[in-house]
Amino acid sequence: MDDGAERRRRPRSRGQKRHGDLPATIEGAREAGARWFGIDALHPEQEEAIARVLEGRDTLVVLPTGYGKSIIYQIPGLLVDRPVLVVSPLIALMRDQERSLRVKHVPVVRFDSTLKATTRRQTLDRIKKGGRLIVLITPETFHNVEARDAIAASKPGILCVDEAHCVSEWGHDFRPSYLRLGAERKALEIPQVLGLTATATPHVRADVSARLGMRDPAVITAPPHRANLRLSVEIAPGNLKLERTGKLIRRLDRPGVIYCSTTKAVDEIYAALRRAQIPVARYHGKMKTSERTAEQKRYMKAGKRLVMVATNAFGMGIDKPDIRYILHYQAPGSLEQYVQEAGRAGRDGKPSDCVLLFDPADLDIQEYLQKQGRPSPYQLRRVGNALAEWAAVERPVSTKDLAFSAQVPQTTTLSLCAQLEEAGLVTLGEERKWRANVEPDALRSGGEDLAARFETKRREDARRLQAVADYAHTEMCRSVFIRKWFGEENPPRCGKCDRCKERQRLETQVSRAVRRAEAAAEGEAPPPERPRRKRSRRRRVPKKR
Repeated sequence: MDDGAERRRRPRSRGQKRHGDLPATIEGAREAGARWFGIDALHPEQEEAIARVLEGRDTLVVLPTGYGKSIIYQIPGLLVDRPVLVVSPLIALMRDQERSLRVKHVPVVRFDSTLKATTRRQTLDRIKKGGRLIVLITPETFHNVEARDAIAASKPGILCVDEAHCVSEWGHDFRPSYLRLGAERKALEIPQVLGLTATATPHVRADVSARLGMRDPAVITAPPHRANLRLSVEIAPGNLKLERTGKLIRRLDRPGVIYCSTTKAVDEIYAALRRAQIPVARYHGKMKTSERTAEQKRYMKAGKRLVMVATNAFGMGIDKPDIRYILHYQAPGSLEQYVQEAGRAGRDGKPSDCVLLFDPADLDIQEYLQKQGRPSPYQLRRVGNALAEWAAVERPVSTKDLAFSAQVPQTTTLSLCAQLEEAGLVTLGEERKWRANVEPDALRSGGEDLAARFETKRREDARRLQAVADYAHTEMCRSVFIRKWFGEENPPRCGKCDRCKERQRLETQVSRAVRRAEAAAEGEAPPPERPRRKRSRRRRVPKKR
């Protein structure tokens, strides 16, 4: 669980396991935080968000990585009389949250595709009973018929969407499985929605609110800035990157994370660091699940001072407070992604480094990856035409059969149908088959409209990618640049990034030059130069690994 490093904690007293005696008010929330989570004081943004949730208001929360967003649904889960349904994108993250909540005696169940038959039945039975309960579920299993029936019977009071930016097609990590959450919320008559994310521009916030059907939502945000993070960029052509990476990680304290855009780069750096006898682990999607799990556990172990080399598959929900640096070996696809990944450093509040090695050629890699993950206009039109053919014979069609007839991947077909459903053109019936709500020609037109929308999305992706290049080359404070991107109008300079340090050096040099000129004009001896400190040649004793 990501509870944030800045809150003070106190141990929970023995015997304090009852939660029904606390009122669903902010005072009750403070007491619940102290009893079950050992939290002596909430961040102001956490407290405000919890207050709005307990008032029954739709709420969208955008807080930096490491700020403790999970507590915003966990405390209401102890106070409201109906289940809190939490949609999360990662099963591994759900397992960690379930384990942590059970230790604290918080009523919780997890429902996903990995459950065995007996556990699955027991979990569904518990969900049906309703009452005070946190239900952790993936968006894919949320649409499962058994799960949906159990959830409907439990009458949940709150739908919490974790990583809510995944709902928006304008977000940096759009996921088709999130698209139907708004429709499911409406069908299940869930009265309230809570969205949680670390990264969302004003445009994405508006889109998330609309897609989840939020009514006059309270929007609570905090600047994407943490004072202990030192941001810097080095322009490094590809042929110099490996050498520069080696110098950096020998200087920076471990543990650290090196993010790469490709599995090939991960394997190359991992091999190079092993040859250099630097303690290293790796993580990417082409490794076996058992290998990834073993590497993650080794890295996460308290006291271990490893370098993790990984793609962005590593990190969501990772709560290792002592990561001393995040090094991006290749540029990410957006500033949103960069802020989310860089924010995994220094959750313990201690100074930590966030370094981007920038090569313009990295943008070509991201353009290729984005193209691979985006439906083509050709696919969009094929799905629209296939739906029109099924509608012409007045037959509903499953996603699998539709994908086959359109010759389009099933996941892409589901994504496109979800957007056609949002437009009111089709409906997913109880038998999990798509039925047309309009004439065949209107479905074909719907496919054309989607093609135009995805062309707009392509341009938006290009704009976000250009923002990464602009960030690398900017002369302004790095923190100011990022905060303006996320909608803050007049953010202050951080005083710690490489641009601020460079500005401070120039100001010092100018000040000295002015003093020397003034002294010369007065006929006085110039002020003495401060002697440079000599770097110690003493050999550093390597720390224990």
